[in-house]
Amino acid sequence: MRYFPLFEDRPVANDWFQAFQGPVPDGGSTSVALRELEESNFIRKYHACGKKKQNALYQLADFYSLFYFRFIRSQSQIDDDFWIKSLDSPEVRAWSGYAFEQVCLCHLRQVKNAPGIGSVQTQSSAWSGSDGAEKAQIDLVIDRRDQVVNLCEMKFSIKPFTIDKAYAEALRRKVGIFKSSTKTSKATWLTFITTFGLAPNAHAQSLVHQSLEMNALFGD
Repeated sequence: MRYFPLFEDRPVANDWFQAFQGPVPDGGSTSVALRELEESNFIRKYHACGKKKQNALYQLADFYSLFYFRFIRSQSQIDDDFWIKSLDSPEVRAWSGYAFEQVCLCHLRQVKNAPGIGSVQTQSSAWSGSDGAEKAQIDLVIDRRDQVVNLCEMKFSIKPFTIDKAYAEALRRKVGIFKSSTKTSKATWLTFITTFGLAPNAHAQSLVHQSLEMNALFGD
């Protein structure tokens, strides 16, 4: 497989920011392979929010390939009861969260339609940055023409997701770093996409502007 070396030594199933970062030389074999993979929907291409257009980010998007790199490639033999025995393992919990993020990213149209911004011109991207003291990253930023930026958090949980005090502080810092790093003058709305919604509490009420459940991903 001539495409395999593009992913073999990269932790694409762990942190997509560590996948391919441009610029990639035009006309070379790597750029041709990336274009073919993008056209085949094996990878998705982003222009990171606030970065130059040529600094593209490429994320492996094919679900089987992601599963292969995470669970199959490094295993010489897998127990027949692996999934039953591993349902509550840290590895499978982490994979569930990552897989849910990928499902959300594959349904961007529904993510935009659910809060009623489907008719608004938008640009979807990812972002990572720093305020000089602390780093932060956001896997989905929806930059809207109506002077709003949705900062999307995608969380898998088997019950309504709870924003506790520590996580609330982390969210405030993340939003603050985004504002200071991008110098945006737009309103920043924190949007949560979860499996079963948010557990109601003071943190969710004060921080979250919009909350979507997974059912919204499969609407029209």
